[in-house]
Amino acid sequence: MRRLLLILILAASPLAAFEPLPACGPVIAQGAGDAGWQPLFAALAAQGPVWSEFTEQRWFLFRRTPIVLKGELRFSPTRGLSLHYEDPEVRTIIADDRGLAVRDSRGSIHEVPNDPRAAGLSTALLPIMRFDLRALEGQFEVHGVRAGAAWRLDFVSRDPVVARALGTVIISGEGTNVRQLEFRHSAKERVNIQIGAVRTGVAFTPEEAQRFFR
Repeated sequence: MRRLLLILILAASPLAAFEPLPACGPVIAQGAGDAGWQPLFAALAAQGPVWSEFTEQRWFLFRRTPIVLKGELRFSPTRGLSLHYEDPEVRTIIADDRGLAVRDSRGSIHEVPNDPRAAGLSTALLPIMRFDLRALEGQFEVHGVRAGAAWRLDFVSRDPVVARALGTVIISGEGTNVRQLEFRHSAKERVNIQIGAVRTGVAFTPEEAQRFFR
């Protein structure tokens, strides 16, 4: 079974053949083709640091029901992404410009070994969370679709190694609110993160920065 970044805490993914699922919506092409999406990306990027509650469902090939976890998401354009799990086990996954790391319940940091696949995951995730459209278009085939205020963006890495590890990354929302993130290899093997209460433009305290980032 493939090991997704958020399923087995950054374990290296086997390099089995990976064919991304068909993306939803047409390709957002650089130039005239992305002009209609630039205001949304700019508005999302302008929100700055973000805190939110989340519920995560991890779907495996041989399980009929998902594993459910809960926690807090923190994102800083400069410090990176922090997923702090509170239930059923306390731990924090950190993705930043230095790579990937896990902080356990005692506060100890465990850095992911120097693996190009792990580095690629971090490099891919950060532009997505920063909603840097120009950087994204160089790294991903980006698809987008709208229905009124609702929207969905699908990201398929142009790097086959990263594509095998991440699968198709799907972000959906309404207006400037992100509602869901998904890392999908197939309908039966995916990680779905439902976003709950959100605060944007957050000023993380020095204590929060030390505890949840690095």
